[in-house]
Amino acid sequence: MNTNTEIELHEIVDSFREVKQLFFQLMSDMSCRFGVTGIQLMTLKALRDRPEIGLGDLADHMRLGSSTVSGVIDRLVKAELVIRERPVNNRRTLVLKLSDKGEQVLENADSAYRSYLSGLNDLDPEELRVMLGAHRKIIKKLEEVRDENHHE
Repeated sequence: MNTNTEIELHEIVDSFREVKQLFFQLMSDMSCRFGVTGIQLMTLKALRDRPEIGLGDLADHMRLGSSTVSGVIDRLVKAELVIRERPVNNRRTLVLKLSDKGEQVLENADSAYRSYLSGLNDLDPEELRVMLGAHRKIIKKLEEVRDENHHE
């Protein structure tokens, strides 16, 4: 690999870190407005997108440990934003779903989030498409490297 490529790769990694940091600052600021933490807000979104999911599947989807997600769910249940239910057809399992209050918090947060991101609407759609494709390739390559290193 030549030096210019190495420098550009380091700049890309640094830019990912900056974007992630800014994104989490934005999420943190926004979630505080609605009385939840950033991870709680992400959990509410995951539950909206996957209604009646179990705790283990939710943890897998969020790429977090079950104990971490369990603690988040406990706090969301206590805040009456999430409901734990036993399905009629399988009384041995518990599923999670948003309460009406949780849906309202998420709807308000989504509206604020869209407003925050509206400043990005003037980005060129073709550049965004190319960037997204490049990000997906980078993620795939890094996952391959990670998986290879875990099997050694």
